[in-house]
Amino acid sequence: MRARWGTISDNRGKMSVTLLDSNDRLVPSESLPCRKAMESIMKKYDIEVKHNVVVTEVTSTHIRVVNADKEKNAGDDECYMIPYTHCIWATGAESHPLSRNLHRQCGLSITDRGWIEVNQHLQSISHNNIFAAGDCCEIVFPRGSGAEMKKSPPKAGVYAVRSGPILIENLIRRLGLGMNNTLVTYNPQEDFLKLLMCGDGTALGFRFGIPLYGKWVWKLKDHIDRKFMDLFDVKKLPVLRNNDGKNDGNDCNSKPYDTSQYDEVVEKPPRLDAKHAGKLLLRTDDDVDFQSAWNVLREMMIDERYKSDVLEIIESFS
Repeated sequence: MRARWGTISDNRGKMSVTLLDSNDRLVPSESLPCRKAMESIMKKYDIEVKHNVVVTEVTSTHIRVVNADKEKNAGDDECYMIPYTHCIWATGAESHPLSRNLHRQCGLSITDRGWIEVNQHLQSISHNNIFAAGDCCEIVFPRGSGAEMKKSPPKAGVYAVRSGPILIENLIRRLGLGMNNTLVTYNPQEDFLKLLMCGDGTALGFRFGIPLYGKWVWKLKDHIDRKFMDLFDVKKLPVLRNNDGKNDGNDCNSKPYDTSQYDEVVEKPPRLDAKHAGKLLLRTDDDVDFQSAWNVLREMMIDERYKSDVLEIIESFS
């Protein structure tokens, strides 16, 4: 907003941006270094943040707010008005009306917020012929062995994308069209790369509790977004083929379908040692190669020992 509409000014000669937040801090689930980085970005771009406030009314010129602790019993004298010209409302995810309709019509199991309750196969816990993935569902983990302590992943696109292939495979197996009818288990990753563009060619990112910042972070975000959108380009779709490598038109049923054709083939550069990797992720200058930094993050995703070594280096510089 600051970058795109910074030329719009108020009576003080500049655009004023205020963020209203019902929590006592921004990104409360992130590490302290990440939260401090977020606060620093807000100050850098002159964005005022009001914490512990809840919006109770929006008029054409003002937003009426009250302290979050007094929301239910607040009197008029405990509310105050904030003037505005443009209001952007971030509401978060909401359940689809279809889930509540199915709950009323056939008893589909849903949460109190309307999310379809599924098991780790993305299969409804009440109707085994219904499957759901992404933002519309919530995973109910089985009791015993500590599994019930797991939480369903947040409503974020990365989880919807990663659960897609599991959903397709289990639909095929449920219909008895695959070589194996045993349903596949979906194991959502515990964390994911979060990227926030700053509007000036830089971006702020969070991964493994580390704040990442600079032009290289924006280039990484742009690269990831473009690679994802390429998946919807018909010209870039892979050719259907059997495991023998032959293209038999639409007849791919004679042998197991070859899913390896969807894997991105990238020649990986040599792995950086932990010391240089840690220093690289902390850099904010314009000369950082985002591909090198991205490779370090991916190596940390797959190698727990390497991740620990890199994080130890980063902590020593903090």
